[in-house]
Amino acid sequence: MTVEDRNAIALALTGDQGAYTVLITRYKHMVHTVTSRVLRNEMDAQEATQDVFVKAFRQLAEFQGAGKFSTWLYSIAYRTAISALGRRKEDTLSLDAVPPRSEFSMDAPMPAHDRTAILEQALATLAPEDAAIVTMFYLEEMSVQEIVTVTGIGASNVKVKLHRSRKKLFDA
Repeated sequence: MTVEDRNAIALALTGDQGAYTVLITRYKHMVHTVTSRVLRNEMDAQEATQDVFVKAFRQLAEFQGAGKFSTWLYSIAYRTAISALGRRKEDTLSLDAVPPRSEFSMDAPMPAHDRTAILEQALATLAPEDAAIVTMFYLEEMSVQEIVTVTGIGASNVKVKLHRSRKKLFDA
């Protein structure tokens, strides 16, 4: 945990709302990434992101500081998104919602927005939980052990999910 996180947490626990705002600003993109990967609906992801920060604030005194604050927060985000997904009555991903694959050449440089769109399309082919795990591992650069902490899934299962997801993405 960074010194900045430690200080912001300590101040937030004394009631300093500005200190908690610093934590929100620092981690809002990371939290939104995991909620949007799982929920695949922008409005639901935004709502879940807000819920995550409310839950984290209420549970902040329970944070022990032994691990990274980001891992603890990511765990809350993942569980919140999975719970919201379970409450949803209809499947959030229809085949019509997946945009067609873009044609591109390996010889020509690809603009960043095209790479992002292709990555989003690829991740949309995975189950929400698998897409979240792939995002954590490859985009957020979390270790398998950190993913275990976040998801509550065993290390061997995380590795299997990563392997199967890679296989599915490459076979597509």
